[in-house]
Amino acid sequence: MIIVDRFKIKELMAKKKIDNFTKLAKMLNISKNQLSNILSNKYRPIKSNIVEIAKFLGVNPLEIIKKE
Repeated sequence: MIIVDRFKIKELMAKKKIDNFTKLAKMLNISKNQLSNILSNKYRPIKSNIVEIAKFLGVNPLEIIKKE
């Protein structure tokens, strides 16, 4: 199963000086709950969500996912 690496997201957020997930959700124009679901280990994010977040953070989508 592919999941989004929360720690990598936090690391990239710090580089962009984004303090919290609420701000990131606003910048991505999605709800905080939707972002929370995307970052949850129980949720299988769709490819477009991963691509959108990676593009916003300026990285390759493969850098923000991990396989479990």
